[in-house]
Amino acid sequence: MEEKIRFGGMEFANPLLAASSPLTETAGKVRCCQEAGFGGVILKTAAEYKRTGEGYGRKVVFLGEDYYADASYEREILTAEEGLALYEAVKAAGSGMAVIPSVSANSMEAEDWLRICRRFEMLGAGLIQLDFFYLGSSIRFGNGDFYRRLGEFLARLQSGLNAVVMPKLNFNFAPRETCMALADCGIGQVSLLDSIRVPLPERFGLHRDTTSYFGRKQLPLTLAYLRCAVEAGLEVCAGGGVSCVQDADLLLENGAKLVQTASFVLKNGFRSAPVLLHRTPAVISGNWRTWCEAERYGGKGCEFCGFCRK
Repeated sequence: MEEKIRFGGMEFANPLLAASSPLTETAGKVRCCQEAGFGGVILKTAAEYKRTGEGYGRKVVFLGEDYYADASYEREILTAEEGLALYEAVKAAGSGMAVIPSVSANSMEAEDWLRICRRFEMLGAGLIQLDFFYLGSSIRFGNGDFYRRLGEFLARLQSGLNAVVMPKLNFNFAPRETCMALADCGIGQVSLLDSIRVPLPERFGLHRDTTSYFGRKQLPLTLAYLRCAVEAGLEVCAGGGVSCVQDADLLLENGAKLVQTASFVLKNGFRSAPVLLHRTPAVISGNWRTWCEAERYGGKGCEFCGFCRK
C-alpha cells in the first residue's frame, strides 16, 4: 500500500494534486480527479467580488505542445459564494480526498484576504492556498522593501487564522528573496508556480493583458523556484511545465513533497493522470470534458476555446 504524505497538516493519498484550474472548478470535475487517482485537489480560486457580467469567456490557442489561455478575471475567478458552495459540495461528496481551497484578493491588505480565508476555515479548511497571480503589479511598481512588506502581510494572515496558508507564487516574485521572506515570517508551505504572462500577436485574437502560457518551457523556472524553496526549508507543492512522468519525478527528486498539474490533464484528458504516478490510465465515469462548463457562466453554451477542435 502506498504511504500517505503529510503536508501542511493534511494527509494526501499520493503526491499528485490537481492544480487550481478548469479541472477543479465544478464538483463533477473534482469527482473525475478522484477517479483519476489524484491524491488531492486545489479548488478553483475564489475572491470576494461581485460579478458584473462585463467580462469575457475563455479562449485557448494550441501551438505544438504548448498552449496559451485567455480569459477575463470574471471568467477565471469564482465569487466567494461560488467558491464556498463548491468546497461544501466537494466535502459533502465524502471522497476522503484532500481538498484545498484557493483564494485571492487584489491588494496586500491582510483584512482583504482574512475575510474569505475565515469563511473557508469555518467550513473546515485546514490548508488554504493564497493565489498571488493578480499581485504582479505590486511587484513591478513596488519599492525596494517589498519583501519585508510581504513577510509582514503573511505573518498577519497566519496569526489571524487557525488554518495553514500556502502562498502560490507568480513569476514576478524573485525566488530566493521571496522564499526567504516566507520562511522568516513563519510560513512553512509554498505552491509553485503560476503561468507566465506571454502575449501573442494580434492575429490570434487574444487579449494582451490576460493571456498566459502553459507548457514545458515553465519547467526550468519551476525548478529554480523549487531549489530556492527547499534551501529555505519550505515544504513545496511544485508544478508548472509538467508534460510527462519524468517531469513529475524530477520535481520530487529535487525536493518537492507534492506535484500539482493541470495542463497535462487538460491536454490529455482526466484518464491520463495516473501515468504521472507510473500507473495505467484510469476509467472515468460520465462524459466530463476538461475545459468547457460555459453554461455556468450565463447559459451561452460553447465558449469557442478551441480545445475540442485541437
